[in-house]
Amino acid sequence: MDKSLIKARFDSRVQAGLVFYDQEQRLIEYLDGGLKFQFLLTSALARKPTIQTAGAQTQQDIELSQQKREGSDINTAGYEICHVGRTHVLVANKFCFANPHLMLLTSDGHQRQYEPLNRGDLTAAWSVLTTLGDDYVTFFNCGRDGGCSRLHKHMQLIPKPKDSFASFLDADGTKEPNVPFQWFYQHFGHSKPDMDDLVTVYSDLLKQATKVGEGRSEHADSSPPSAAVPHNFLLTQRWMVVLPRRRAAVNKEAGANAIGMMGVIAVATQSEIDGWIRLGPAAALTELGVSK
Repeated sequence: MDKSLIKARFDSRVQAGLVFYDQEQRLIEYLDGGLKFQFLLTSALARKPTIQTAGAQTQQDIELSQQKREGSDINTAGYEICHVGRTHVLVANKFCFANPHLMLLTSDGHQRQYEPLNRGDLTAAWSVLTTLGDDYVTFFNCGRDGGCSRLHKHMQLIPKPKDSFASFLDADGTKEPNVPFQWFYQHFGHSKPDMDDLVTVYSDLLKQATKVGEGRSEHADSSPPSAAVPHNFLLTQRWMVVLPRRRAAVNKEAGANAIGMMGVIAVATQSEIDGWIRLGPAAALTELGVSK
């Protein structure tokens, strides 16, 4: 696994029209409740691949694109970049608000997004982060109320957004922002954690998130027995954040994943931004998370 190779394979899929990334996407800042929100306005989220827009494809390519791993609800044929050990596969995301925007799926298509991360997941995530470097973040949207849209267990990786709520963890002595929802975090200090450390930190942070969030999510009564409390997870080489979730969205146009809960919200239209502003983004995130 090589950083330049990963980037080259992602870029080749953008150039072929298989991956949608808006080179002209705009960043719009908005202040609310003493917090800076960043709306990423990108046409990529509004696009759907067709034969015409997905580049020159043979009939075989089209048939392959409809294939899924056994148990999976995510098509990866044509998007796979490399295997990560025996347990995971790294693929290009189809609709991107970052470059590169990657997905790290379990090779076993029966593993589910509502299950907590395990040692194998953390090992794979750390392996890719180590390859990509300190400027990247891995995130995980656990469960329907955590903002996931697919059942097959997967994490995502993007370049670390600048000036997110979590950016204070990258600079010593920077004040923690007064976010209106419960979040739990661990700074690793100047020494890199080993895998036992990562497993322990995630377990501890998830316990704290479960303590304040268990039974409070919108679909708690219909959660499978193996489901963790709905939560978001973010990991860099310097820190980890876990936060409980109550809802995936306030309405059809105002939902957030793990990155959105950090104040960086990707949208497809200006009307979505207008809707967020009418709601008040700080109040909306409070409703999506567990209020303090």
